[in-house]
Amino acid sequence: MSYLYEFIDYQEDLPIRLFVNSVAYVPFHWHKEVEIIYVLQGAVAIHLDQQNYTLSQDDIIVVNSMSVHQIERTNQDNVLLTLQFSPDLLDEHMLVACNSLYQTPENRGHYDRIRRYLAQMAWEASKKTQGSRNYSMGLLHMLAGHLVRYFSMRMTEEKHKNVKDYDYQRLNRVLQFIDRNYSQKITLQSIADQEHLSLHYFSHFFSDKIGIPFQKYLTSVRLEKAVDALINTNHSMTQIALDCGFANVKLFNKYFKEKYDSTPGAFREEVMAAKSADPTRKPLTYEESTSADYYEVDTIQAMESLYRYLELPQESSIASPATNVIYNQVEITVDGSAAGIAFTKHWNWLTTAGRAVEGLRADWQTQFLELQRRLRFSHIRFHGIFNDEMMVYTETEDGEPIYNWAYIDKLYDFLLQAGIRPFVALSFMPSALARSKETIFWWRGHIAPPKDQKKWNALVREFVRHCLNRYGMEEVSTWYFEVWNEPDLSGVCWAGTKQEYFEFYAETAATIKSISSKLSVGGPAMGYGSLWNDDWAEDFIGFCSVKRIPIDFFSFHVYSEYPNQKDEEVKLTTLMPPTFYVDSVKRLRSKLTGTDLAELELHMTEWNFSLYDRNLIHDTMFMGAFVIHHALQTLGTLKSIAFWSFTDVFEESQVPSSIFYGGFGLMNRNGLKKPSYHAFGLLSKLGDCILAQDEGYIVTSARDGSLQILMYNYTHVDQLFASGDWSGLTETSRYTIFEEKGNRSYVLKLDGMEHKYKMTSYRLDREHGSVFDEWIRLGAPTYPTEEELQFLRYRSVPEIHVEWLEAAGQLERTYIIPSHGILLITLQPQY
Repeated sequence: MSYLYEFIDYQEDLPIRLFVNSVAYVPFHWHKEVEIIYVLQGAVAIHLDQQNYTLSQDDIIVVNSMSVHQIERTNQDNVLLTLQFSPDLLDEHMLVACNSLYQTPENRGHYDRIRRYLAQMAWEASKKTQGSRNYSMGLLHMLAGHLVRYFSMRMTEEKHKNVKDYDYQRLNRVLQFIDRNYSQKITLQSIADQEHLSLHYFSHFFSDKIGIPFQKYLTSVRLEKAVDALINTNHSMTQIALDCGFANVKLFNKYFKEKYDSTPGAFREEVMAAKSADPTRKPLTYEESTSADYYEVDTIQAMESLYRYLELPQESSIASPATNVIYNQVEITVDGSAAGIAFTKHWNWLTTAGRAVEGLRADWQTQFLELQRRLRFSHIRFHGIFNDEMMVYTETEDGEPIYNWAYIDKLYDFLLQAGIRPFVALSFMPSALARSKETIFWWRGHIAPPKDQKKWNALVREFVRHCLNRYGMEEVSTWYFEVWNEPDLSGVCWAGTKQEYFEFYAETAATIKSISSKLSVGGPAMGYGSLWNDDWAEDFIGFCSVKRIPIDFFSFHVYSEYPNQKDEEVKLTTLMPPTFYVDSVKRLRSKLTGTDLAELELHMTEWNFSLYDRNLIHDTMFMGAFVIHHALQTLGTLKSIAFWSFTDVFEESQVPSSIFYGGFGLMNRNGLKKPSYHAFGLLSKLGDCILAQDEGYIVTSARDGSLQILMYNYTHVDQLFASGDWSGLTETSRYTIFEEKGNRSYVLKLDGMEHKYKMTSYRLDREHGSVFDEWIRLGAPTYPTEEELQFLRYRSVPEIHVEWLEAAGQLERTYIIPSHGILLITLQPQY
């Protein structure tokens, strides 16, 4: 029988691989690592050591090093937690006989302890708590010791022969020889001679059994050892190269860069910097489907069967590390008298709302006036200006157009009087013009192209002319006209082909420009999936460039969820890392580079944490630091970054009963201000010159000599939640799904303090100003009374503290900010 050898890559800083996956079918294979399989959900069939086992939820089995095994699904789906670790942690002459099918009331405690170690390791891997790497190593050694003490047996020669055929024994000898002698000169010929085989036969034998050529395997082993040396020793590159069997440093660098896309020196620097800034281990991984052997599933609640072992006596503290731990200290040193670098605020240029007709409602308008009074946005974007509910377009029986601008006038008059200008999203299609009946959202926006392009052009032409006649060229030339919304999402937001949209855009843009070249037109309000997974953006850019189609700006959207490719079926919802937003901007700009549109104005016309308007995170304190983190990260890269949206008066789907259901808005439907709203308020207080900026803070100055120091403690969701396990997120419990990093200390040192100052601090965290947390403390009423709403309005503002400082030349203060917390310090000169 021919078996497949699996070469396992460990996580960067631990001799393990820990992951969650589901198995369809994995053929007979083997590897040198010990493997522990824990069934989280469902059942799985395993063939191991010539025996067949069916394991169900909560079962455990240990696969020994070099043991041939096969895994396949039963008639139930399955979710597995798999731990693979180096056999060096066990006695090489021992076998582990651990199979919970043989669990009894007498030995159940021994199996439960394994489950507990796995639960703790999974928790540590996901939470990134301070000291996780050291703690995980301790757990790994305790797990190995427990297996040796209670489940090991001496491996006899007879046992060895029974489970391994002759070819397997030969390959086992070869691999063990390589593992012991990788630092020496090893050749294919020398091992062939050792095994009394011809060079040709042994070469094919090795490649057939392992799946890769001998030299590639040897190089992989040497690189694995080199990575360990780079991380855990201070040896020079030359010494590591020679110790690991490479002929010289040049060859070492070449192979290392091919595998890790980095030089060994840069790799070490990056690992050391990461350990210094955040001494934690690489998080638990969730396997992506790389072959037909594995398939992805949504792991919601899958870990619950394991995590209950965290609550065993004397162990419960593992789930809740102390919240007063300071995981990082940041020093901010600034000369307050320095000139600074001027910058333009892009976060308050554009705000957004759901659709046009909502803007005619009294509650929407009340909230908007409050927003504008405090935050002063320049433009506003929303869908549905031509929706049927706006009564804009109908036709006579003879097919002649009838235009009605009454509701548009009413809405635009209100907005302009409030001091804001339209960013006109020309979507969706009036039903009388749509060539087919596809719709989107609860309010049924028609997504089809026009059945008559000339009639669409006429509608756009008359609409723009009406706006010019009513408000004047000076005003309307400051507006933006965006052609459609996410046309790259074929069948979702656009019921036509890509080429049909390109032609549709060309016709619409030409129509607007034919009225006046002063009018700004652009698009395509592209979804971020196309930015990462296909050439849609390049094709659109090329189309506009080659055919000289008018385009004054490029608009696109970004959310945290994994951007599925168009040909992918529904798959596991995964969340991208916190750099994803700024990386998306850079990716788009790189697509424009080298074209005649390289300097095109960019607008992120939608962004939020999640693209789902029912994500409970949207109401939490997390969103405050999230807004500030991404606003500052993208500074200088965009004309605007438009948070979606300003209010929960928003009806893309049916509205739930709870007042905090995870809506997109900065305010909930009752006008209660969420932490995301207050984040924009604190950003608005920044000056116009940057004195200092780094991860977690920015220091600015204003023309009046005032200083502003904005500090925040951004904490991302943990790996379990990011990979689709939302079991920790409930209506009243919404913070267990974040990494647990603890507090952050900021040491502020200001020089050049030659005046007396009024120092004002604005503190926003779960204890100060977070409306969701106040609602929980109130008892989480589903339908709060007006008295209760007033109480929440009063309590849901940042804490303000005022202090008067004498001129001292220098100021030094230390501030502690908890996870998700924000602190703004303003210093106003006193004369």
